[in-house]
Amino acid sequence: MGKPFLTIQQQIELLESRGVKTDDASGSILLREGYYSVVNGYKDPFIDREATAAAGDDRYREGTTLTDIYDLFSFDRKLRGLTFHYLIKAEAAVRTAISYCFSDAHREEDAYLFQANYCSKEEFAASGNDSNRYASEITGLIGILSSRANRSGASFITHYRESYGAVPLWVLTNDLTFGNLEHFFNLMKPAEQRDFCKTIVRSTGRLGDGKIGYFDVRRARVSLEVLVKFRNICAHDERLYCARVGGRKAVNYAKMVWMLERYLTKSEFLDFLTDFVSMIESSLAKDRAFTHVLIQAGFPEIASEIKHRLNEQ
Repeated sequence: MGKPFLTIQQQIELLESRGVKTDDASGSILLREGYYSVVNGYKDPFIDREATAAAGDDRYREGTTLTDIYDLFSFDRKLRGLTFHYLIKAEAAVRTAISYCFSDAHREEDAYLFQANYCSKEEFAASGNDSNRYASEITGLIGILSSRANRSGASFITHYRESYGAVPLWVLTNDLTFGNLEHFFNLMKPAEQRDFCKTIVRSTGRLGDGKIGYFDVRRARVSLEVLVKFRNICAHDERLYCARVGGRKAVNYAKMVWMLERYLTKSEFLDFLTDFVSMIESSLAKDRAFTHVLIQAGFPEIASEIKHRLNEQ
């Protein structure tokens, strides 16, 4: 049986019947943001597990208010905005490095449409990939690139297609998603992947920066997968504060932060860290009920580690 439609007043009554306190602002919160986005999205830390199991539907911890849940929702929205701002800077660096390294190695027109310009099946497998997926991965990527080059309606693509008869990769990559770029990197020849790593280090001014260590193809592959997933979480308004991605869901927000550092200049990363610490300390200082959620999620520890890094500068 499907879920029945509930009016705003009925939504308020449902929350109150489950132990959530409401006030005069509750109706406008639900009307503006939606019950599903706020309550279903951010209720978990406030649920009383034992009472819920006994009742058969949601029961909340004593004293929980809709404002508590909405505060966590609002914090996560701010966190997404801050994180997305710097993730798209990283995406731009990746886009430029890929197009530069590939185009430098393959000077012919439309070089990105030829399979011979990508890694071999053996090289693909040597990177830990399933060799049985090689053909579909290659044809899939070339199909995407061909479609964008020949049929994209983006004005800059149309201009190059009509004016010059071909779209160079450094133009085409601006019409690709971050996921497309990750796909492209994973199919580049090993030597070009190594050039990509060197280019990222040079472009961010991190050459010789011992704090972030050596950057190799394996680290690039892992970090790109993680950054793409976090970027999509931000872009699609999914929960960020508790997100975990990667194999066995092992990468949380804190681990993502240090992967992101690799793709930002030192000043960009310091700006990000400063803004992040300010946001966390401001949230914790308000002594709202959701602060225990931030503590459980490890955000004070992240902020402490970041402040230590900032003090070293």
